[in-house]
Amino acid sequence: VIHRDAKSCNILLKTDGSVKLADFSLSAHLTPEQNQQCSVAGTPWWMAPEVVMQQPYGPKADICSFGIVGFEMVEQEVPYQ
Repeated sequence: VIHRDAKSCNILLKTDGSVKLADFSLSAHLTPEQNQQCSVAGTPWWMAPEVVMQQPYGPKADICSFGIVGFEMVEQEVPYQ
């Protein structure tokens, strides 16, 4: 499963300190036969470059989105505006 909309407002911090990922409405299920997506889905400021450029992408696109969230946590803004 790839989330395809990982961004700061979809990451929830519970009172016990655990973290939950919310809003799977744009998620996609990958299989060994179909291990990439091509459709554009997500919120532009948190999208991986390959998603924005409408190129095939897989789970690494979510890793890029989490990297952008990390940047946002440090700098208090997204890297691309």
